[in-house]
Amino acid sequence: MKIVLDANLFASSLIKPDSVPGKVLDLVKQNQVELALSPPIIREIKRILLYPKISKYHHKSAQEIDLYFEDILIFAWMVEGSEPVDAIKLDPADNKYLACAYEAEADYIVSGDHHLLDLGKYRDIPVVTATEFMDIWTHSFCVINLSKIPCLRFVIS
Repeated sequence: MKIVLDANLFASSLIKPDSVPGKVLDLVKQNQVELALSPPIIREIKRILLYPKISKYHHKSAQEIDLYFEDILIFAWMVEGSEPVDAIKLDPADNKYLACAYEAEADYIVSGDHHLLDLGKYRDIPVVTATEFMDIWTHSFCVINLSKIPCLRFVIS
């Protein structure tokens, strides 16, 4: 399963690693889910993570943010993000997530941004919250791999 995450989810996962967005990123780091990124998305995430109102919660320097991204890039599918997209009129900067998802042939766009969520889907790629994605992944995981303990708990209960 391949996903695109918006910048909000990266910030949330860095501030609260045990949050639902943190769990989604853990799936990426455990090679359970593939992450698609593009240079425009990486630039936005790094910029947002260095905002004073965000950095006061995670206490990471620019150098530590770069190291954080080096770890994430190991697991990421990189695409150019150059596909022209004009689907979100109220916040055109959000179109970069749609372009990345389309170019990477992602299965889901996982977002906390209302402009993306209001769209619902783009070219048959659903836009879902982190909680919705975790529900989808848990269900898919259980259907595909009944030998795993978390799945058995899910199926039995």
